[in-house]
Amino acid sequence: MKMNQEAFTDLVAFIHEQSRRYEVPITLDTSIENDLGATGDDGEELILKFSKRYNVNIDNFYFTKYFYPEPFVSKMPEKIEILSVGHLLKAIEAGRLDDEVING
Repeated sequence: MKMNQEAFTDLVAFIHEQSRRYEVPITLDTSIENDLGATGDDGEELILKFSKRYNVNIDNFYFTKYFYPEPFVSKMPEKIEILSVGHLLKAIEAGRLDDEVING
């Protein structure tokens, strides 16, 4: 995938602003959950703001597949899928965030 540097730079600034994890170097492989600690409601809020900011359709994005739930709210799944910054960049280009874009 040829990276749009301007879109990537803007996305990095957005992620730093939302996560407040300015010390974490962000690359295309940075995991939203594992590296930035956006989990449960925080992860959902980040994706909702991402969707609004970049006009990305998230109707077919399944939060529970990519984010652990809030602790003590429900049973923790054994494993979640990785959602990376690179996936978000692909979603901006595609105009939607779903399994097809993520895995494509």
